[in-house]
Amino acid sequence: MTASSRTPYLVGKAFRSFLLASVLTAAASQVGALIDGLMLSRFINEEAMSAINITSPVTQALFALCILIGVGGSMLAGIAIGNHRKDEASGIFSVVITTAISLGIVLGIAGMVFLTPLLHLLCPDASLQGYTSQYLVVILPASAIYMLMVVAQMFVTLDGEPRRVTAAVTTCMVVNLTLDYIFIVWCGWAMTGAAIATVISYLGSLCVLFPHFLKKEALRYTLPRTIRQLGRIASMGLPFGIATVLIAVQMLGNNLVAINYLGAAGIVTLSICMYLLRFSMIILTGTLESFQPVAAILKGSGDNHGVALVLGRAYRFLAVSLSVLALILIIFPGWIADLFGIDDAASMAMLHVALPAYAVNIILQCAVYLLIPVYQIYSHKNMALIISFGQPLMPMVCYWLLSAAVGAGYAWINPWWGFAIGQLVVVLILAPFALTRKGDHKPFVLIPTDNPDELFDISVTPAIDRMEDAIVEADEWMRTQSLPEQLRLRVGLACEESIKNIIQHALGKKAQHSAIDMRIALSADKVTAVIRDEGTPFNPVEQDPGTGLGLMLVRKTCDDQKYEYLFHQNILTIEWQRK
Repeated sequence: MTASSRTPYLVGKAFRSFLLASVLTAAASQVGALIDGLMLSRFINEEAMSAINITSPVTQALFALCILIGVGGSMLAGIAIGNHRKDEASGIFSVVITTAISLGIVLGIAGMVFLTPLLHLLCPDASLQGYTSQYLVVILPASAIYMLMVVAQMFVTLDGEPRRVTAAVTTCMVVNLTLDYIFIVWCGWAMTGAAIATVISYLGSLCVLFPHFLKKEALRYTLPRTIRQLGRIASMGLPFGIATVLIAVQMLGNNLVAINYLGAAGIVTLSICMYLLRFSMIILTGTLESFQPVAAILKGSGDNHGVALVLGRAYRFLAVSLSVLALILIIFPGWIADLFGIDDAASMAMLHVALPAYAVNIILQCAVYLLIPVYQIYSHKNMALIISFGQPLMPMVCYWLLSAAVGAGYAWINPWWGFAIGQLVVVLILAPFALTRKGDHKPFVLIPTDNPDELFDISVTPAIDRMEDAIVEADEWMRTQSLPEQLRLRVGLACEESIKNIIQHALGKKAQHSAIDMRIALSADKVTAVIRDEGTPFNPVEQDPGTGLGLMLVRKTCDDQKYEYLFHQNILTIEWQRK
C-alpha cells in the first residue's frame, strides 16, 4: 500500500474552505483602492488623487514589513500547530503581534520627525506637497494600527476563520468608502477627511478580527519574554518581503523604460498591463493565502503527500482561472481597449501585440511564485530567494533590453515578450538546483515522497463494509512491517471504532459523497494513526468514555490521543508505543 491510495478529496476541501474567502479578500482590497481613488478624483481633484498615489511607497514599505514577519510567523506557527504544539504557535503569534506594534510605533514617530525630508523624497513637485502632507500627518501615527490589522488577518486565517477575515476586509472597505463620502463631501475635510476615514476603517477591521482570539481554542497572546524567535520568523518570511519590495522597484523601472524607449503609446500600454496585473494578483493572492496555512499545518504533521495534494489543487485552480484571463486578453484586446477608453491608433496597435505576450507572463509569474511557500516550509530557502529576486528583476531587465532595441530602430521586436522571457530565465536558473537535488523528492517542487514501508495512507468511503476492508488492508500492511500481533490488533480496533463512530454519528447526510482519510505512520518508537473527516465537530478526547463503548475501546487500546478541529474538519491522532 502506498501514499497514492489517498484521494485529494479532504485536503482539497480544506484548501477550498479558504479559497473563496481569500479571493474575495484580495478582490475587496483591490476594488476598494480603485473606488477610493475615483471618489477623490471626483470630489476633490486629480491632484488630490495623485497625492494619495504619491504616499503609496509608505504603505508599501509598511506592508513589506508585515509580509516579512506575518507570513514568516504564520508559516512557522502553522508547522507548530500541525505538530500539536499550539503553545509554541501562540508564542510565535505573540512575538509577531508585539513586533508589528513596536515597529509601527517607531516608524510612525520617525515619519513625523522627518516629515519634511520624506515629503521632498516622495513628492518633488511642490504643488502636491500640501495634499501629501495633509494625508501623511494622519496616516503615519496610525502605522501601528495598520500593521496590527495586516498581521492579525494572517493569523486569523491560519487559525481556521477565513470568513472572519473576509468580513473584516469588507468592513474596512465599507467603512472607508462611507466615511470618505461623509468627511470629504459633507464635512469638507478634504485630504484630512480621507486619511481619518482610512484610519477608522482599520479600527473597524480590528473590531471584527480580535473577537476571534477570545475563543478558548484560539491562539493566545502573552507578552513575550524574549524575541529570539524573531530571527527564524524573519528568515522564513524574507523571500516574500523581498519580493514585495522589488515589485515596487520593478514598477518604477518599467515606467522609466516605457518613457525613454516606447513613447506615449508605450506608457499607456504599460499602465493597462499593470491594471490587468491586479486581476492576476487577486487570483494569486487568494491561492497563496489558501494554500499556505493548509500546507504548513500538513507539513508540521509530517504529511508530505497531503502537501503535494494541496499543491496540485492550488495549481489546478491557478491553471483554470489564469487560462480564462489569458484567453480574454488574447482574444478580446479591442474590448480591453474600449474598457480603458483607448482610441488612438498607436496605442491600439501596441496593445494588440502587448496583451498576448503579457498573458503568457501572467501565467508563468503566478506558477513560479507559488513555489516560494513550498520551498520555504521545506527549507529550500536559497531557491525561494532566487524566485524573490529573479521574478521582479529578470522580467524588467529583459523588457528593458527589448525596449532599448526598439528604441534603437529594431521596430519589428515585440518588447512585451521581455516579461515572459524573464520568467523563463528564472525557471532556467532554478532548474539545475531543482533537478539535481539528492534524495527522494517530487521533481521541481521538491516535496519529499513518503516511504511506503513507513506509511499506510488511504481514503475510505464512508460505508461499514468499505471501512472493514480498509482495516484488513491496514492489518496486512502492518504484518509486512513485522509489527507484533497484539499491537496490530490494538491499532486496528482503535481505528475501526473511530471510523465507525464517524460514519454512524458525525457525517450524517454527508456520508453519501464524502471520504475519511486514515493515515498510519511508523517510526522507531511508536505507531501513529491520523483519521480525518468532515463531519460534525466532535472531540472524543474530552468525552466521558462511559458515554459510549467505542470511545472506551479506543481509549483502552491506545497510549495517547489528540484532537483538533481545523479547516472545518475533525483530525484525530492516536498513538501507540512500539515497545
